[in-house]
Amino acid sequence: MTSEMQPGVRDVREEMLHAAVGLLDGQGPDALQARKVASAAGTSTMALYTHFGGMQGLIAAVAEESLRQFDAALSVPPTDDPVADLMATGMAYRGYAIERPHMYRLMFGSTSAHGINAPAGNMLHLTVAEIERDIPSFAHVVRGMHRCMVAGRITVGAADDDAAVVATAAQFWALMHGFVMLELAGFYGDDGAALAPVLGAMTTNLFVALGDSAERVARSVQTAIAG
Repeated sequence: MTSEMQPGVRDVREEMLHAAVGLLDGQGPDALQARKVASAAGTSTMALYTHFGGMQGLIAAVAEESLRQFDAALSVPPTDDPVADLMATGMAYRGYAIERPHMYRLMFGSTSAHGINAPAGNMLHLTVAEIERDIPSFAHVVRGMHRCMVAGRITVGAADDDAAVVATAAQFWALMHGFVMLELAGFYGDDGAALAPVLGAMTTNLFVALGDSAERVARSVQTAIAG
């Protein structure tokens, strides 16, 4: 629950969080130091402990803010082609990771700040409703995959089986995350040349394996690109 600030009253917690996000984006996780954050926010290190309980609380808040921004980035307007929409979500997913690599790595636990990792949990144990409520960023993928299953574009697994929907969505997520992490590490270069022969091919292969046809997937890809 948030409270409205009175005009002219500083929201020190928000300022410190904003400063930490800026430092992480600009300089990487090593910049997340109490003195640097406090200095960037124009306050004291004591405020960090007052508002976050220490660096671990601040890093958890940064990861939460990253997920909020990630959720906003994945908000793709729906069309009548659920596969194209899921492809567009994947494109937005990659776009966020390329533009905000330090935030992305911290959010998904592939890096830490001073040995402190962002909190994580097992999403496979959650229902679709729980994911919608608690993990809105992943909900974009789950929702998109569910639409594909309802439309008959994916025939492996039942659309009314939450475990099947979440597990199938997790396959698409794993595909995107694996590609993005290798791309960020430089294994595919930095010119996007691997998009069609690697990511495009993997995505098509996944959807065909899940019951779609290569021809329909190709049309959906073109629709997503054109959109």
